Formats: sequence, C-alpha cells, structure tokens
Amino acid sequence: MSRLLLEVTKLQPQDIVVLHDLDITVVTPDTVTAADISEIEISYGWSTEIGKKILADPTSKLRWVQTMSAGVDYMPLAELADRQVMLTNASGLKSVPIAQSVISYILHFARGLNVYQTQTHWQEFTDQYTISELPTVIFGTGNIGRQIAHYLKALGGRVYGVNTSGHPVDGFDDVVAIDNLGALPDDIAVVVDVLPGTDTTVNFFNAERFATLGDLYLFINVGRGTTVNQADLITSLQAGTIRQAALDVTLPEPLPDDSPLWQQPNLLLTQHTTWAEHSSAGRAGNLFPLFMKNLPSYLANEPLSVNVVDLTRGY
Repeated sequence: MSRLLLEVTKLQPQDIVVLHDLDITVVTPDTVTAADISEIEISYGWSTEIGKKILADPTSKLRWVQTMSAGVDYMPLAELADRQVMLTNASGLKSVPIAQSVISYILHFARGLNVYQTQTHWQEFTDQYTISELPTVIFGTGNIGRQIAHYLKALGGRVYGVNTSGHPVDGFDDVVAIDNLGALPDDIAVVVDVLPGTDTTVNFFNAERFATLGDLYLFINVGRGTTVNQADLITSLQAGTIRQAALDVTLPEPLPDDSPLWQQPNLLLTQHTTWAEHSSAGRAGNLFPLFMKNLPSYLANEPLSVNVVDLTRGY
C-alpha cells in the first residue's frame, strides 16, 4: 500500500520520481483532500494550518515530520511527543553560509569597514583588529557553531565553546558548561549566539549575563531572537559595554520600522538571511539528500539516526 507524504517544502521533479519509485505518493497543500488528512505519514516541511488538522485527527497515521529549518521552536513539540511522531530538522544544511556570515560580521567591524563605509572624505582609521586579537566564545557547539569555529581557527583565532554539559568538541580550544561561564577566559572579545529557541534560552542574554561576560568588542546573534533581551542589549550598546553588535534574528520578525534597534549606530541588522546562498533554491536547498539519509530507516521501521530532534529538549 502506498504511503502518503505531504509536500509543504517544495520537492524537485526528480525527487518526486525517487519517492514514487519507493511507493510514496506526494500531495501538496493545494491538492490534499479531507480524506488524505488521516492518511499522511510524512510531512516534508510543516504547515501550521494542515498540521493542526492532522494532529486533531485521532486516526492520523502521521509518523515523521522533516523540517526545513534547524530551529524547531515553532513546532508543536508537545503534541508531536504525545502522538509519538518523529521530528528531524535541517541542522547543518546551512552551516557554511551562516558561518561565513558570522565571519563577515566580525571582519566588517574588526577591519573598520563600518567606519569607512560612512566616510565622505579622506580620514585614516587604524583602530583595527585581526581575528587573532579577538578571542571568541560561541554559545552552541552544534553544526553551525563548529563551522564558525573552523573558520576562526583557520584565520588564527582563539575559540571557546559553550554547551549544556561542557563536553569537549573538536575545533574549540576549550568548551565550558552553560552554567559555568566563570570558567571562560577574562579576555573574551566576541560572543556568538547560536542557541536554539527553547523555554530555557528565553532572554538568556540579558543585563546580568552581559555583566558576567564583561566588556565586549562584538555581540552576534544568528540563533533565535528569543534568546536576547533586546532592551538590555540596547542599553549595553549605548553604554559602550558592548562596543558593537550584529543581529540576523530579532523579536519579532519582521522587525517593525519603529523598533529602537534600527536607531543604534553601532548595530548591524540583517533580516534572517544568513542562510542564503545563490546556488541553492531558498531555505530548503539541498534538503532532500538530508531527508533521504533517514528514509531507508523509516521504510524499514527502524529508528531514524540523522538530525533527530529531542522533543523534550527542543533541539
């Protein structure tokens, strides 16, 4: 009997052929029928509207959701757990463009480009830094954090990581537990936030945390907007205890035109686009090969092994 897959994130024609050969029928949000709702086994991407209908159906056959994003804070995790639905994310899919964006943020400020881009006459600016002069700590040592660390080390940087337990991770000079930040060196200059959006990370970076970290040259957030108390960040930027910041994620998104974040001269804002790369089709570029790493296990009724989300922890 054919299995039913809901194509929320766009599949390429050749991908659909592969699925058809595996006896998987594809329906889209435009073609799905009321009778299909209970029969959908796999959701490739997530539609809030259709997802609510699926989860409300006591006869639903939904077993697996593949998201197009690394973060899953928008997903109904508790309901998926109750229904014993497996969830896999796209962690690692966009590590390279995101990490390169982080490096560009650092170099933008460190090499004085933020100063030179506004000048209208000749004036030398020499208060510049190299990567080796800016010890960096990355909060989050997963795929993205490791890729950032790899690039920084290649440029001569000293890089520290923070994760839940403080377990060692290749590519970092040292890793400390998130509840032991006092173990970080005193000369940290750059903080990179790659934390997931969970209940435990809401407003993680607040006035108290910034005080613990001490004066910073640069604060970067490419994780989730919910992890930063933006009012406290603005206060630190205005006081000079954080010299500069770069945010790719904010709360809310889109950021309203009247948000005070737009008015901070020492803040660089990009619009949740560090994932972008010209050669891939949007956020979901290259997602299907990642999905295919788990599909044979799924079809064999075996546990999934790639990018499986812990529904309790939220990542």
